[in-house]
Amino acid sequence: MLLLVAGFAYAQESTSSPYSTHGLGITNFRGSIANRSMGGLTLYSDPFTPNIQNPALYGGLKTTALGVGGSYKTATFKEGDAESSGKATTLDYLTLSIPAGKFGFGFGIVPYRSVGFSFEGINGAGFQETNTGSGNVNRAYFGAGVKIHKGFKLGAEFQYNFGRLENIVTQFPDSSINTRVINQSDIQGVSFTFSGVYDLDVNEETLFRVSAVYSNSASITSENIQQISAVEFEDDQETTSNEQVVDIADRSFNLPSRLTLGGAVIKKSKWFVGGEAYLEDNNDYQDRIQSRDRVNYAKAYGVKVGGFIIPKYNSLTSYFQRMTYRVGLRYERLGLVIRGEDINEFGTSFGISLPVSQGYSSLDLGVELGSRGTTSAGLVKENFINLSVGLSLSDKWFRKRKFN
Repeated sequence: MLLLVAGFAYAQESTSSPYSTHGLGITNFRGSIANRSMGGLTLYSDPFTPNIQNPALYGGLKTTALGVGGSYKTATFKEGDAESSGKATTLDYLTLSIPAGKFGFGFGIVPYRSVGFSFEGINGAGFQETNTGSGNVNRAYFGAGVKIHKGFKLGAEFQYNFGRLENIVTQFPDSSINTRVINQSDIQGVSFTFSGVYDLDVNEETLFRVSAVYSNSASITSENIQQISAVEFEDDQETTSNEQVVDIADRSFNLPSRLTLGGAVIKKSKWFVGGEAYLEDNNDYQDRIQSRDRVNYAKAYGVKVGGFIIPKYNSLTSYFQRMTYRVGLRYERLGLVIRGEDINEFGTSFGISLPVSQGYSSLDLGVELGSRGTTSAGLVKENFINLSVGLSLSDKWFRKRKFN
């Protein structure tokens, strides 16, 4: 299943944002559907629903959990008086988390960054031009967590980042012969995440949690190749000729390191409220093929708050009282600076978890409304809606039979 999802994720187009043309694209993973419905917090989990962004929390697992999620994204773009729109449908993740006494571990595949855009206009030479981009950088991971002492857990995660990003530019001069340039980048590299969680019992039902998650500044290699060809269009048929393959310089640069600190109050099986902040160092980050004029990378930061409420988790008379209702907010400075303007992102999220059967499984639904960018300095303002659905199958596996 993981191999099939890896192949599908390698080929799918997961975003439609003009800002994804920079670097390795825009960040495309903010946790499971349940966690992204709370602003993408990394510090919540319970013994039945792991948080795949924080490996220390595997140490508290009591049941095996299989998770899968997908989303539909639609966005409108405004640049001056011009408006356009885009959409994308994606399979977001497939994960498996397994308890082992004081230990727990998990593995799976998730999207890391995504490229997806399409521009049309007049270039600097006065020719009509189309510019499109697509591709994903995916992340296969294996993480483990351990309960060191009562309330104290530590964890680490190994990540292999891989994917292919493609950019196609076609120029239409005043002749029947058009020029097409395809830039292709194969991305690969290894990274790590380390985390710690401490739970302090306030009373029998309430606990206070603090969490720290650190991702290292790992090296990424972009193996680049360029293909140039002449293109003719006749009767809706496309013909290419004079194809040339040009080796262009490969690039190696560092992924941003990130430190996330958070705190929360949890009323067991009733409610949760928490917040966190992160700081990300983007100074060594680069574009995958060549540097761009008036585009810089700076330190990024973000603030997230969120929570949930379960009216009555063991209600025998009302299914709606057993449902989980979630809400979250996030504000992020993405660390991308274009023409002197910081590119920021804001999102408001809502979600519900529908219990499945009498166990710990759930069907998770989420929606996020948000914006990215600005119309200042001739840039583009995005307003987006993300609709998400996920399934978390949680139960006790590998039970020793007492009766045959």
